[in-house]
This record gives sequence, structure tokens and C-alpha cells, in this order.
Amino acid sequence: MANVLYFTHADSWALTLLLFIASFALIKMGKVKGHKITRMILRLFFVVMVISGLGMLFLYQFPLMYIVKGIIAVWLIAVMERILSRTEAGQRAGSSWVQFAVALLLVLLLGFEVIRF
Repeated sequence: MANVLYFTHADSWALTLLLFIASFALIKMGKVKGHKITRMILRLFFVVMVISGLGMLFLYQFPLMYIVKGIIAVWLIAVMERILSRTEAGQRAGSSWVQFAVALLLVLLLGFEVIRF
């Protein structure tokens, strides 16, 4: 069961990042319909990612490091949504990109256990 949750979670992270980049590119190209489709699929993968992450938290009995990673991951999801919303509205998203980079780096370092506590 742990392997299924782990690979579902890891694969959904990879697809989430690809869909985020694709959705952002479609906004920049002015392809509204394509952006809406990729954004809805992106939101589906957000749900898959959260559910598989919660499943692993239950399975591993809530270690503090993974609770922190989950909180940062929810922050990352919110930042991705904010970037797409601001870009779609024609607003600047500079500070959101900085938050995206920091949150993504922290999630990756915690996920691959480079940072441990």
C-alpha cells in the first residue's frame, strides 16, 4: 500500500508541475479554452496529490517532517493558483513567482529527505 501511495503522490507532483507550466504557457499565448482545460485537470491532480499525501501521513503515523512538508505543499498549491489567476487577469505575479520557487525548493528538499529533522 505504501508503494502505491508513494508513486501516486510522486507522479501527481510531476504531472502537476507539467500542467502548471502548460496552463501558464497557454495563458501567455492567449489560448483561453486550452488554459481552462489544463487548469481543471491541474486542479484534479491537486486533489489526487493531497489525498495521496494524507494517505501517506496516516500510514506513516504523522511524522513532523511530513506534516511540515504538507503545509508547505498546500502553500505551493495556493501560489500556483494565484500565479495563474493573476496572469489570467493581466496582473503582475512577481512576488508569487518568488514564493513558488521557495516553496517548490522546500517541498523537493523535504520530499527527497535532503532536509531532515
